[in-house]
Amino acid sequence: MKRQIIIGDVHGCFEELKELLDKVKFNSSEDELIFLGDLINKGPDSVKVLEFVKKGNHRSILGNHELGFLKAQEGGKYRSGGNLKLIEQLGAHLDEYVQWMKELPLYIEEESFIAIHGGLEPDVELEKQRPEIATRIRYWDGVGEDMNNDSHSPWFEYYEGEKLVIFGHWAALGLVVRENVIGLDTGCVWGGDLSALILPAGEIVSVSAKRMYKDPLA
Repeated sequence: MKRQIIIGDVHGCFEELKELLDKVKFNSSEDELIFLGDLINKGPDSVKVLEFVKKGNHRSILGNHELGFLKAQEGGKYRSGGNLKLIEQLGAHLDEYVQWMKELPLYIEEESFIAIHGGLEPDVELEKQRPEIATRIRYWDGVGEDMNNDSHSPWFEYYEGEKLVIFGHWAALGLVVRENVIGLDTGCVWGGDLSALILPAGEIVSVSAKRMYKDPLA
């Protein structure tokens, strides 16, 4: 049976990605990979991760870091730090990867699940979700201006749909498993794990980070 292997935020952790694929016994001729976005930045090997996903024709959705990288092409505050470094590393291939990122979908909807990077804006139809919110939402303040404020409820407390929503983006929360929601950002780049959900079995498999690439307290 064909498997769909859905992978949380990689953030340039290519060695851990390879280990995870070995652990789940990934077979490129039979299995389908779906990445939840944030392939890039913070970790050591963003280019290798991008090359693997793009050249392998694997599926990925748009994360807030890909969205920021696209904005960095226009200059301004996003053209700094990790984005600037990645622009330099991609060199002559920059335009090719920028175009590829522009084509990444905001979400993937299948018969049994929805995959999205951050989450769903409450009371908004799937096809009307806004990129700035869908890639960044954690808590819901009612308008989408204060989505990191834990005085509000997590977005998924408002989700009453029956279709499983699989999301990333929220490393501080870690693995989330609810009846209709699974969160897969287990903070590899922060020294945690890189996690995958295998469908249709529903199995979650993780590997540990080789080291802490970013200090969450820094």
